[in-house]
Amino acid sequence: VSVEDTCDDSVTCQIMEVTSNQDINGIGDGNTEPDWNITGDLSLELRAERAGPEQDPRVYTITVQCNDGSGNETTDTVTVSVPHDMGKDK
Repeated sequence: VSVEDTCDDSVTCQIMEVTSNQDINGIGDGNTEPDWNITGDLSLELRAERAGPEQDPRVYTITVQCNDGSGNETTDTVTVSVPHDMGKDK
């Protein structure tokens, strides 16, 4: 995370939400959950699995919010894609 505040250097940020474009327990994903685990303000673990071969890549959307000492806040998102297995038989 990169944040600039010209008037306040006490900016704090944290992950607010994680979502996925595929079901947590969908077809071909092993029926395991959770698919993500927020481990700290700006750290998380994502499961590197996706639904079967006919599906598009799994895309996680991570929402981060930053606040300054004056009560101002901003929110943005970043995405992480889990592509199809790129093994030699694919």
